[in-house]
Amino acid sequence: MLLEYENLLALANRSHRKDPMMDATVSATAVNASCGDACTVWLKVIDDAIVDVSFEAKGCVISRASAAVIVDRVIGAIDQTKAMNGDLVRSFLGVAVSPLRERCLTTPLKALQDAISKL
Repeated sequence: MLLEYENLLALANRSHRKDPMMDATVSATAVNASCGDACTVWLKVIDDAIVDVSFEAKGCVISRASAAVIVDRVIGAIDQTKAMNGDLVRSFLGVAVSPLRERCLTTPLKALQDAISKL
């Protein structure tokens, strides 16, 4: 359990892609009202492809780690990103997440998919 937490913490604290994108095509924010997690995702889209992404996540380690692994996997086709779900994100993290923490896991995914829905 401690190793899983350390791995999540390492992911959550990565600085990769954590700055607001000034030339983003679209952005969206999702909030998990039950615990206060919040994530904003910025996307740069050219010719129906995600060419760059950045995020800002605040909240628990699961939510912040989830944001970090999601943004590393969305460059490319928008349709593949639309098809992402909680099970896929959980597999990216490589740890078990209890049903009580499912919204922590999926708040960044909701922000990403909300941004895509604005295109």
